[in-house]
Amino acid sequence: MASLTNLLRPGTWRFTVPVPRAKKDYATHIPALIGLARWKQIRSVLELGSGLYSTATFLNKTSFPDLQVLDSFETDSGWADTMKAVISGDPRASLKVAGGTMAAALSDFQLNNYDLIFIDDSVSAEDRARTILAVHERNPGNSLVVIHDFEVSQYRNVARCFHHRYAFRAFNPETGVAWQNGIATSDAFKKIDAVMKRHADRLEPDDLEGWISAFS
Repeated sequence: MASLTNLLRPGTWRFTVPVPRAKKDYATHIPALIGLARWKQIRSVLELGSGLYSTATFLNKTSFPDLQVLDSFETDSGWADTMKAVISGDPRASLKVAGGTMAAALSDFQLNNYDLIFIDDSVSAEDRARTILAVHERNPGNSLVVIHDFEVSQYRNVARCFHHRYAFRAFNPETGVAWQNGIATSDAFKKIDAVMKRHADRLEPDDLEGWISAFS
């Protein structure tokens, strides 16, 4: 089992200077998520850390037309109360509050049932790094693991425990995707990345309809 301390040691990751931080920095994962949903049929999503942008994007039937299940987990009960209004009445969605850290909540959780696992939890980098490691240790061999704020060195370093990784850098904060086995190739993500970079100057990251059109 990998340890967080070992994974946070300097590695061979090639560092690049990110583009300027987006004004709408909480929404920069939206283009990558829409691109992934156009490339792959995504029926089930595990959302670790719900959000006004990500949760609404998953539940939008145009951006994620194949979605059947969205299981969201929160460690902040107050924020969970806010998010209940976003998912209210949608039978595809559930929201649960995890006691303690997100990593601890995943200790007995089966992750292989999800096509996509989205990680955007916690208020500290170390806690989210632990979440990334906990997801890996649950062996999600059939899942794409999408990580927001991937420009953060701790997240990139911990993601080295996955066999494959890719970073979408059209926006800052960046969005990373990690996966095991042969369920994807970097070539597919390069095509998504190219669309994002082509339209990043004219589309805000939260322009849902604009990005849906860009990827059509």
